[in-house]
Amino acid sequence: MGRIGRNDPRRLRAHRLSWLWWLLGLVVVGFALKFLLGFPWRSTGAALLDANPLLLAVACVVNLSSLVAKGWAWHLILKPVAPHSWRAAQEANLVGAAVNNLAVAVVGEAARVRVIAQRGGVPAAAAVSSVVWTRVAEALALALFLVMAPSVLQLEPWLRVVQVAAGLALGVVLLLAWARGWAWLAEQLPAKARSRMAALGSMGKGGRLFVPTLLGLWNWGSQWATYHLALVATHVGVTPAASFTALIAANLSGLLRPTPANVGVTQAALVVGLLPFGIAPERAVAAGLALQGLQVFPVLALGATVTGWRLLKLEREIEEERGVKKRREKET
Repeated sequence: MGRIGRNDPRRLRAHRLSWLWWLLGLVVVGFALKFLLGFPWRSTGAALLDANPLLLAVACVVNLSSLVAKGWAWHLILKPVAPHSWRAAQEANLVGAAVNNLAVAVVGEAARVRVIAQRGGVPAAAAVSSVVWTRVAEALALALFLVMAPSVLQLEPWLRVVQVAAGLALGVVLLLAWARGWAWLAEQLPAKARSRMAALGSMGKGGRLFVPTLLGLWNWGSQWATYHLALVATHVGVTPAASFTALIAANLSGLLRPTPANVGVTQAALVVGLLPFGIAPERAVAAGLALQGLQVFPVLALGATVTGWRLLKLEREIEEERGVKKRREKET
């Protein structure tokens, strides 16, 4: 009886919270329906139909080059500890990007690891460690990008704050790297974890992150160019500052990936990011739809070709494995 009495308040609290979440969800759905019904979709459709196909094709090629740069950086980080071909890394990176476009979470990283292990003969532990260091190189490249690009642009005050924060973070990281070396970060782990992640430390030694960071800069620069070209192709009068703001707003809003390929999130971010530049919402949404079309569909087609049209099956298998792993963790 005592145990039941103690659990009753918890159950009551959980019940109340669930009702609050349902009410909040209904309010959000109501506002969303009101927005969708009142939005000028006819103008958005007309803007899409009037888009410049040549500029969209160029934007598509530029976007694919950012994926090549990302895969190349990963290949350079992984190769010293687990030899494999450049093509195997590119195929695994492409499949990972395609799976990410189908899932709501970052399932693509697991797909990357699986494909490089199967096709390149890379140990799974080394592949996982390389993904970690690839994220580090991408973060360094983003910090450099945020420090350098706004210096020549007239931006909104909130982006200046982001620039200062990125500059401070970059300074701290570079100071640690100069004083202790990249591998020092991995060496701060407990002895048990450090023994399991020996590959993680070896990948960060010396100047192995220098070229991957440069490739990361190409990745971010080509994404900026993709956004700008997509906006211009849909006849949105934008400056480089406006397309840069749209890029940062879309990437920040899509960190949690609440929808497959961040559909809807990207369009909303473009509307908010471009409002200070006097861009009409329907124009921003049209540009966002065109942008996601050239970012998602070519990658899905290429990823499906690489996997023999097994992308959906691969994504389901990974999701099932994650579900089993979570259930086991709860049981233990």
